[in-house]
Amino acid sequence: MANDDTPRKDDSFESPSMALLPTVEADRQNGGWSLTSTLTQPADSNGVSISPTLFWHAFRRHWLMAVGIGLLCAAIAGPAVWFGVGSRYTAVSYLRVDLQEKNIAFQSGNIVADRDRFEIYKNTQQQLLLNRFVLLAAIRKTEATRLPIIIEETETGDPVQWLANHLSVSFPGRAELMQVSLTRPDPEEAMWLVRSVVDAFLTEVVNAEKLQKQQRLNKLEQAYAEKESEVRELRKNLKKLAEQLGTSDTETLTLKQKLVLEELTIYRQEAARVRFEKQRLQGDLAAQQALLKTLDSLDVCDADVEMLVQNDPIARQLFVQLGWMKIDQLRAEGAVVPGLKSSFTDRYQQDLKTMQDQFDARRNELSEIVRRKKRMTVQMEVDRLRAAVAVATEQERDIQAEVEAKKDEAKKFGNSTVDIEMMRENMKGMEFTLNEIAAERDKLKVEAGSAPRITMIQRAERPEIASNDLTRMAMSALAMLAAMGCPMALVVLWDIHAKRINCCSDVSKGLRLPVIGSVPLIPSRVIRRIGSPSKRCQTWHVRLTESVDGIAARVLRRADLEQNRVIMVSSATGGEGKTTLATQLALSLARAGRRTVLVDFDLRRPAFDEVFGLPLEPGVCEALREHKAESTMVHQIATNNMAVVTAGRWDRTALASLSNGSAALMFRKLREEYDFVIVDTSPVLPVADARFVSQHVDSVLLSVFRDVSEAPKIQAACEILSAFGVHSIEAVVTGPNDHLYGEHMGYESSISA
Repeated sequence: MANDDTPRKDDSFESPSMALLPTVEADRQNGGWSLTSTLTQPADSNGVSISPTLFWHAFRRHWLMAVGIGLLCAAIAGPAVWFGVGSRYTAVSYLRVDLQEKNIAFQSGNIVADRDRFEIYKNTQQQLLLNRFVLLAAIRKTEATRLPIIIEETETGDPVQWLANHLSVSFPGRAELMQVSLTRPDPEEAMWLVRSVVDAFLTEVVNAEKLQKQQRLNKLEQAYAEKESEVRELRKNLKKLAEQLGTSDTETLTLKQKLVLEELTIYRQEAARVRFEKQRLQGDLAAQQALLKTLDSLDVCDADVEMLVQNDPIARQLFVQLGWMKIDQLRAEGAVVPGLKSSFTDRYQQDLKTMQDQFDARRNELSEIVRRKKRMTVQMEVDRLRAAVAVATEQERDIQAEVEAKKDEAKKFGNSTVDIEMMRENMKGMEFTLNEIAAERDKLKVEAGSAPRITMIQRAERPEIASNDLTRMAMSALAMLAAMGCPMALVVLWDIHAKRINCCSDVSKGLRLPVIGSVPLIPSRVIRRIGSPSKRCQTWHVRLTESVDGIAARVLRRADLEQNRVIMVSSATGGEGKTTLATQLALSLARAGRRTVLVDFDLRRPAFDEVFGLPLEPGVCEALREHKAESTMVHQIATNNMAVVTAGRWDRTALASLSNGSAALMFRKLREEYDFVIVDTSPVLPVADARFVSQHVDSVLLSVFRDVSEAPKIQAACEILSAFGVHSIEAVVTGPNDHLYGEHMGYESSISA
């Protein structure tokens, strides 16, 4: 496909946050249909998400540059890493670390438990070898102090820490083998450092263990002597306690304690009985004392008084006389003359009263005698109870003294039994400890001459072969891959960031912009010979014609429905094939029998004068400056129904006239004379020309170039056109799905024929 500008390589496409969404509203008006488009925001503001196809398209567009830069970087990085790493030599020394100690007579029988302890022992030895005091002893050796690296580290830093960081200690395959290694560029340096470290380890750690065994033996001898003295002192105390108790037999002591406890129980029972009796006597004494205090205020019992009256002669005589006097009084009262009865009765009444008073007095005397006897009886009982309480108190005191004595005796026997048992148990424990110390001491004496657990197997030798050749090769290969991949990745990411158009769906779904067709991307070498009779050129010419005819069919249909006859063909930026699309669309409409005029409104970069071989002026610029539309600016060409209006000589005056609306007259005249007016304008974003022209057209057709057009710029162009009142914006994509333009079912070959 021919272009007016050189296409640029593009980035992969990602939908912008705002796009154009066409909505079609069909209304039946005057027996026909009108199609209107409105611009709204898309439902998905994020657009098309990143997918593997975007990376593929980005790489496809720039694979030659990416691969070239990658190969160049790989060619530099590989040798640089190979020579930068350099040869390194590893000096190795091996030490044998036995699973068990090499004892002479006493061997461990639990291998499984020894293996668990062996892992701890190996880790301990590994840390000891890397310990600071071992490494410090190593670098102080004569061979190590002369090494350049030690001299350098001593002057600039800490040689011990440097050696700890570079020295490697491991147990390959979890075997009884310790590997000590060091890698350096100088093989002599690696060898002497490993030798110094291993020798220092054997001296400071392995040989020190033998000295520690001797020190442990001395401590066991000291502990045995101290423990033996404690056992001897305990035996002496046990013997002394046995002499005090008369026996050291625990059964005899237990029997004696049992008898004393039985006597103690009896005394406690007697003490309880005496205490109860004492409490009873004290209660009776309190009752009698209370009775004695209230005796004077209590009434004397009549029965006791009557009994005493009957037994008292005086009271009995007075009682008899009183009775006879009452009888004589009754007898006299019956015999006395009524007139003398009063004087006679008074005399008898007087005598009777006198006798009654004597009897009452004697009765009171007898009542007092009864009260005194009662008091004497209570007092005697009180005295008796007091004596009984005193006796009971004395008995209680004596019994309690016996209880305390028996209690002390029982406690003495019990404590002595416990003391003897504790002494015996302590003696058993001490004797057991003493025997254990003696056994361990004797064992150490026997094993004092055993071989050490860690022995030298292989002394470090001077390495002759570099140890990092494979590593250098691997690092160089990785560096080459990384150096090759990074530029490719950067190129791909740069291309993806530009959000270029990859296919029609990026426009229709991503930007929500209607796509009315697509045209194939014709190779540049074919474009230069598009009129050649060769089969290849003819095939591409047919493909281009058929694709443009499909777009023209859509344009014709839209014109029938909405009377869209003035169509502006533009693009977001330059180099997107708008001029070729406008030319081919005008030619297709002309072939369809419609009178078509092609207007070159790309005033700053005109092209139709060269494409059709026409004079540049008069043209559009002259019409704008003179504010009129002359027929001389329209040029007929060889194609039937086809006319062309060139751009003319551009200047600022023409641009000012365009912005003032001077183009309206020219468009009105062209609309009257032709069925279709195809306007090729400048790109929308770089300059304002296309924006002014868009106010006079019915619809805009945006040319989108695959691998060149960028989605954000297309979106910006659509927003600008919408702001200038354009209601119908559609797109034609150049280059997508080129495989669809191949031969299908023989149609294309038949057309070519």
